[in-house]
Amino acid sequence: MKVILVAINSKFIHSNLALRYLKAYCGKEHSIDVMEFSINDNIERIIREIYLARPDVVAFSCYIWNIRQVLMVADTLKRIMDRCPIVLGGPEVSFDAGDIMRDNPAVDYIVVGEGEETFRELLQILEDNGDPAQVKGLVYRHGREIVVNPARPLIRDLDQIPFPYQDGFAGLENKIVYYETSRGCPFNCQYCLSSTIPGVRYFSLERVEKELELFVKAGIPQVKLVDRTFNCNPARAKRIFKTLISLGGQTNFHFEMAGDLIDEEMLDILKQAPPGLFEFEIGVQSTNPNTIHEIQRKMDFDALARTVERLRRGENIHLHLDLIAGLPEEDYASFKRSFNDVYFLRPNMLQLGFLKLLKGSGLRLRAAQYGYEYTQYPPYKVLKNNYMAYDEIAKLEMIEDLVEKYYNSGRFKYTLDYLIGCHHNNPFEFFEGFMEFWKARGYEGFSYSPIRLYEILLEYGLTMDNADHRLLKNIMRFDWVSYEKPSRYPEGLEPPQMPGLGKAVDSFFKNRENILKFMPYLEGYTPRQISRMAHIEAFEYDVVEGAKSGFYPHSITYVLFDYNVENKIFRRSNFYKVSL
Repeated sequence: MKVILVAINSKFIHSNLALRYLKAYCGKEHSIDVMEFSINDNIERIIREIYLARPDVVAFSCYIWNIRQVLMVADTLKRIMDRCPIVLGGPEVSFDAGDIMRDNPAVDYIVVGEGEETFRELLQILEDNGDPAQVKGLVYRHGREIVVNPARPLIRDLDQIPFPYQDGFAGLENKIVYYETSRGCPFNCQYCLSSTIPGVRYFSLERVEKELELFVKAGIPQVKLVDRTFNCNPARAKRIFKTLISLGGQTNFHFEMAGDLIDEEMLDILKQAPPGLFEFEIGVQSTNPNTIHEIQRKMDFDALARTVERLRRGENIHLHLDLIAGLPEEDYASFKRSFNDVYFLRPNMLQLGFLKLLKGSGLRLRAAQYGYEYTQYPPYKVLKNNYMAYDEIAKLEMIEDLVEKYYNSGRFKYTLDYLIGCHHNNPFEFFEGFMEFWKARGYEGFSYSPIRLYEILLEYGLTMDNADHRLLKNIMRFDWVSYEKPSRYPEGLEPPQMPGLGKAVDSFFKNRENILKFMPYLEGYTPRQISRMAHIEAFEYDVVEGAKSGFYPHSITYVLFDYNVENKIFRRSNFYKVSL
């Protein structure tokens, strides 16, 4: 049979790991192709491409971000390919498969839970015209009746599942590649679907190490591991970290980590990682002890904070810390404290998410207990509960947008540090005030270029009476120039006119000793070539000292920005104070 596995990903850069597992597991007996789209693709094009492939079976991978598109595509395909079985699988259809079948007559089968063995048996049944009643983990139609078969046990030996990229990496150019070394999670967080599956199962270390080497040798830019808590087995995680460090290469590996499970030995290993090799996403979710208890999450925030501080000082691992708004026992004031607690850990990214009551999760089952109201359509986002009103959730959504634009972009590091210091050193209240300004000026709901974002932040900064506006402009210009070589400046951040500066800069780049001292790898380049890769900017304050200590002496300072060597963690040029 010709089988088409369809993924409708949330973004173009994403790829679907689950379907590649199905192809690897079932591909020896059948002709299987994976077709990937995104939710931004024209739905008519998706339908047309699937139809023109002339499949005998079409199967969709279903998640909260794509289920509406999947059901629309499935309904349309059934009208033009009525003899082609349509199969759904994935977390969004595994907990109420019978209801989905009743509401969507175009769907013929639903694979519930872990899909490799169930899908392979289903394909064999379809090819042999066999009895689907024999397939565990399957929901299907028998006349007008919907039949829910017994659940399928989990695969105990994960090594029997083939490597999902055994056909190579064609079609994954410019996309994130996903991988896993384990399935399941030892924790029982009540907002997460992993809590519904007991225990953790592992692929063998020998296999994992060989496969990681394949990614490195292929030069894959980024591999995201989807292990729910990668370091839940610390000894195993340490060995994998050592392996990746020894392999070298340019691949970036992203892990979901429990920060309080990182011990001294692991920190010593991680110190050896070159900048850019590892990226850690650490879920804090809340620092309110009552909230942590209510969601049955295990976390020692003090231990986590100490670990994050150590990792951050190493400046070799990109750190993402996560918060979730809308959890039980967390009102607006409590969330403000959680936000500030995490902000002061200075992660490279602070990801502010909003609780979604996923099908099958403990919090959804007890929604009435907490007074939850949530959207009845995916992604089931919380609207309010007993602790937070909708208008407070709405404020947090607007604050999240500004955190993403300004903090997570990395472009405004020193400006934010200064302005928050002027705002009683309270990050949440700074963003809350900025949000009110943003809304009052009518800036909400539009996209802005980086240069315009600087101009808007400057507008807000100039409304703050306790900010030194002249110093603010210098710090903001330092942020602007350190991020990219300036061809123009945001309005209000133009550099001061300094007669003779151009000639002094030319002389600097012509001096071989300067090049050997600051940019030795550019020896042999002409001054004109060097000037294309570097820039010297004059400031009225010592911004280099300010970047280190937060104290900005009033002193004319010349700063060399080297754009040819970018800091892999902070995404900025290297900079040095120089004399002209």
